[in-house]
Amino acid sequence: MVGLCLRCRKAGHDTPTCPVLSEDNKLGESNGKLNNISTEQSLGAVSRSSDQLCERCTQLRIIDWLTNEDVRDEVVFGVNGSNLRGLENKRHNADRWLGLGPLRSISLDASCPLCRMIFRVFPSLPVESADEESWAAEYYLRPIRSYNRLDAKLPRGEDGLQTDGDLGKKYAIYAAVNSRQEQTSVLGRYFGDPADQLVYGTDLTFALSHKTPAPSRPGLSARGRDSLYDPDIVKSWMSRCEGEHSASCRVEWSDQLLSCKMIDVSSRQVVHCPQQCRFIALSYVWGGVSPKDGALEGGYLPRTIKDAIIVTRSLGLRYLWVDALCIDQTPSPEKEQQLSMMDVIYSCAWATIVALHGDNSDAGLCGVNARNPRELQGSEWVEGSQLLTIFPTTHQELIGAIYCSRAWTMQEFLLGSRRILFGKHQVHFLCNTSRYCESIDEACDPGGVLRTNPKQPDFFLLPDHKEYVKDAKSRSAFADSTFTGMVKMYTERRMTNDSDSLNAVRGMLSFLQKTMLPQGFAWGLPLKEFPQSLRWYHPRGIKPRRRPDFPSWSYVGWEGTASYTDKLNQINGGPSARFDEAVDLPVSYVGVDDKVLTMEGVLARLEVRNEPFNNAYVAGTDFLLGVLQEGNFLHKNTLSSGVFDFLVVERLMFRYSPEGSVRHVLYMILLEGNGELFTRRSMVRLFIEPGLEAYEEYVKVFTNRRAIHLV
Repeated sequence: MVGLCLRCRKAGHDTPTCPVLSEDNKLGESNGKLNNISTEQSLGAVSRSSDQLCERCTQLRIIDWLTNEDVRDEVVFGVNGSNLRGLENKRHNADRWLGLGPLRSISLDASCPLCRMIFRVFPSLPVESADEESWAAEYYLRPIRSYNRLDAKLPRGEDGLQTDGDLGKKYAIYAAVNSRQEQTSVLGRYFGDPADQLVYGTDLTFALSHKTPAPSRPGLSARGRDSLYDPDIVKSWMSRCEGEHSASCRVEWSDQLLSCKMIDVSSRQVVHCPQQCRFIALSYVWGGVSPKDGALEGGYLPRTIKDAIIVTRSLGLRYLWVDALCIDQTPSPEKEQQLSMMDVIYSCAWATIVALHGDNSDAGLCGVNARNPRELQGSEWVEGSQLLTIFPTTHQELIGAIYCSRAWTMQEFLLGSRRILFGKHQVHFLCNTSRYCESIDEACDPGGVLRTNPKQPDFFLLPDHKEYVKDAKSRSAFADSTFTGMVKMYTERRMTNDSDSLNAVRGMLSFLQKTMLPQGFAWGLPLKEFPQSLRWYHPRGIKPRRRPDFPSWSYVGWEGTASYTDKLNQINGGPSARFDEAVDLPVSYVGVDDKVLTMEGVLARLEVRNEPFNNAYVAGTDFLLGVLQEGNFLHKNTLSSGVFDFLVVERLMFRYSPEGSVRHVLYMILLEGNGELFTRRSMVRLFIEPGLEAYEEYVKVFTNRRAIHLV
């Protein structure tokens, strides 16, 4: 028998005897993300003269298990949002895990096809020492319904409950390798989110091929894919989207595009955009690599752009839009105009090519040509049925990609209707209605689980505003949640140049203005409609850095995540446990002159004393108002002592019970300045001591309403 080592991913020895292990019996460094290329090379070097199952794998009855085992849905949310039935099903499924034994005794035979498949999908070994607990960890083959693995759900019935019964049983079973300890760790990381526990709990799975599926459960079986991408599969996805999907996927022409330029992939020239042009847009990470003068005509473009031209041709289109070539990068009014219409460019594109893998524009698109091959797909035959590895899901590849950490790519990804994602492992297709990938056969989807619900938020898609905006109230609520979510997502990302802080989100702001915030933005804030948008903050753990070329009062003036403690409209968006809610002392927008913002509101001068918390007093007195909390810091002692000016954004009043006392919370901006011109320091909340509303000292300190100038 030729062994397969789970530590070094090579053939020739078992895991406990791996020469990579140090003398003191440690596993050493983790093997990280599985390298399927090296894995397949190791397996390719092993003779496959016999494809008979080993004794252990024969007893597993793998084909019968994948075909007939009673595996149930582990994510079944009730009307109240609980997953009680899913938890019951998870316990039921746990009794159907197939034991592989403790790590120290797992012996994989390179001549056994099922051993080879287990070897491919076995998770990375832990970094910690190979102590008794690590070697004793029991590993299992775990069955998962295909749609659970893909973070998809069965449709809900008229009673609001997810349907199951015979429909769920029509979907294929995927097999993953897990240990009980590993599942405990996953449960801790994604506590309270059973869908994420299944999606992110494993890297690879395997399943029956769609060519030899389980007769009674063919839904979303595995599909084989080559080392190079197949344009015909992408064309079939596009054809289905154009012919069958909802209006949210519809691409419409805009005459604004006539001011743009396009790459003619036939002549390899940059040309003016033709009337009614069908084009593809490219979204990628520049990473400091940009085309040199004459690179298009000379054929020495960065590989990602070069591969995008190849893909555009292979899909039968003539025009491609790439920012580095279609926008003159010299600072000018024309460049500003082009940057402000990113929403038009990406929303009007026939599709957007997303270069998901790589950290610069010379990384290329995986699988487009032989110079940049994709990881090989595992394939084995057992009892006349083909088993195939299934690569990481769309969400998994997105979460781990540098692409999703860059500021510019956020709007490029969100604003398009159709996205062709070239990942490290496979090509994914994500439109506003459905999602597909190469290694899963979407042709058989009995419950339509690959179609997205327009009313269910998706981390990677903009919700369809047409589904939410029915009247002024719903428009305001939808704009509230969409804008605050966008700010957090955008500011979590990084950019190379501080000067791009506003430019990289201009297209997104333009989209929001056209669809839900018609009065526009001042340096990224919708102050005319939501003056309370001034109360953003940096969450604890973030070390913000000032961008001096931008105003301090906007999130674009800082590097670091910005968020909101509450919805902008607290009356409609606050917790349901509050009663008699009301808001007063609202700040109001006056105007903006370049970077100088003028607001009208209450300017309060308070003294901060640390005793031990940040207690706020009326300046020059011992009249205690309450405790100050900066941002969302857990400890209310982050402010230094002294007398400071605060701009009151609004005051929230409520009761915790119908008969309870009235509570006051003031949302304020801590200012620095000379009394005429201020800069923003941070957002704080002042929790007023109960009963102070009857005291003149309290009332008087918040009556100084005036114009405040912020820069």
